[in-house]
Amino acid sequence: SPQGKRLQGQLYISISVVLLSFVHLGTSQKSCRIYSGLGEPCIFPYRLNGQFYSECTTKFLEDSTDPMCPIRLENSQSLEASNNPKDWGRCAKECDLQEYSSNQEIFDDIVELSSKYFHIAKPFTIGQSSKGQQLVGIRISQNVRKERKLMKPMVRFVGNMHGNEAVGREVLLHLSRHLLQGYNEDERIRKIIDETDISILPSLNPDGYDQASRGSCSGTGKLAGMFNEGNTDLNQDFPTWVDYERFLEDEDFDPFEGGRQPETLAMMEWSVSPFVLSANLHDGAVLVTYPFDHFQGEERSEPHLTPDNDIFHHLAQTYASNHATMVNGTKCFRRSLNGFANGALWHSQNTGGALEGSLKDFSYLFTSNMELSLVLTCCKYPTSFFLLREWENNKRSLLAYMEQVQMGIKGIVSLEGNRPQAGADIIIWNPDGKRRAKTVATSDNGEFWKILLPGPNGNNTYKIQARWEDCGRGGSGRIFESLQHKIIVSYKNPLKVKQLRMRNVGFCGVNELDGLQVIEELLLRARIPKKAVQTEIENKDTDDIQAETVGEKEYMEVPEESFEEDHYDVFYDI
Repeated sequence: SPQGKRLQGQLYISISVVLLSFVHLGTSQKSCRIYSGLGEPCIFPYRLNGQFYSECTTKFLEDSTDPMCPIRLENSQSLEASNNPKDWGRCAKECDLQEYSSNQEIFDDIVELSSKYFHIAKPFTIGQSSKGQQLVGIRISQNVRKERKLMKPMVRFVGNMHGNEAVGREVLLHLSRHLLQGYNEDERIRKIIDETDISILPSLNPDGYDQASRGSCSGTGKLAGMFNEGNTDLNQDFPTWVDYERFLEDEDFDPFEGGRQPETLAMMEWSVSPFVLSANLHDGAVLVTYPFDHFQGEERSEPHLTPDNDIFHHLAQTYASNHATMVNGTKCFRRSLNGFANGALWHSQNTGGALEGSLKDFSYLFTSNMELSLVLTCCKYPTSFFLLREWENNKRSLLAYMEQVQMGIKGIVSLEGNRPQAGADIIIWNPDGKRRAKTVATSDNGEFWKILLPGPNGNNTYKIQARWEDCGRGGSGRIFESLQHKIIVSYKNPLKVKQLRMRNVGFCGVNELDGLQVIEELLLRARIPKKAVQTEIENKDTDDIQAETVGEKEYMEVPEESFEEDHYDVFYDI
């Protein structure tokens, strides 16, 4: 956050995340059975060859895409399923990921999951759509009903920004089920939930989803359901680079203004929360795209990269390499070499132009949140036959992606007296000594997180420093800094915790003094008036000037206490 300026929430919705006091409207949990729903019930969760499942699977029968589930377990303690085909059956349509969920069913599922897993799941809404539907999600973490533990990183997933891109919302809804059902059964899932605060919003555009047509693999605009009810592409409705530059230069500029859609404003409000890592899910291709999504200048043949491209490259590669087909197995014509690409370049070559005002560009420019776009399926709204396969394609990637937030450095920044400081900039120097151009800002509780990578030889040594310039309107006019600290990030110890204590090192608008100059000045005097005071003295009325010219002694006899009281705000300590 250059110049110490942060995005602040507005009152466009009542609060950043409004917790829902749900009235239970009835269960949405379907009875999952075999043989068209007439056979025995499926057993969930279970393990197959040691792998944890919370849904039917296509992996049981070789060379088959039939969704199968166990009806008997070989070991009820370990949940290991039998390999005997007699102990398995074909899942009925009532099972999860066999049909699309309506907006009401997503609402009901979130209510039920939050009730069943009360201590690790909590429902929320970030606002309403243009037609008044709740933008509802589920938050998952250990002790989620209590205040978030300091320095626990926040991760966010958002689906269905384009209403006719429907696979992502089902994948995210089932990710919620998978995490919650696996908490007491799978060590990896338990570790993720214990160490991470996860927010999942299956649909940002429920109105568009209602408009979309199942089985349609393409389509743009409001009639196709891609746009919202306000006939706007939500992924081009966020503040742009031009808005960001104005935001830094003009204290009166409000990025929330400009007639943005209610769904966009809700996302912006929500983004004030200190998310560290995020992803928004799309359909219509098979790849991951990373910022920037827009171009600057006339050059369109080269990628437009962020100062954190090394980290974005790693995050995108992590997702793609864990995906079942994304790297080299997809047959989709809209794909990319190695499964990921720069957003601006890819969109300019494949979708008619780069994106201005995308969510992930907004997240990177205005917050400390690193966000990717995950594009899951070649067809935007395929038949429900493909839902289970797409979940299986993305399951490992989603878990691996969340785990990346536990790499780099985190800590708390404070002033004298251990007072946490919000809005301080965290400055990072790379192992080669170059300063990273993008800083991250501390949260309201003084927390910071920065994803950093180990080096090719197993470790990297970074330098880190906190700096806070209280130079804005109504500020103290002081500048605070911590010492610089060296931090080693390695594959063996990927996450370091460092507390940074800041002290006053200077004043806004005053050149910082080097050590020799400070010593010389200290020998001469303890306090020095700024130029403003000297100018005021020079511009005294004529009588005062005449009195001063009589002799220096008369001026020097002005009581020091009176002088300091009158001009205290323009003095500074050396």
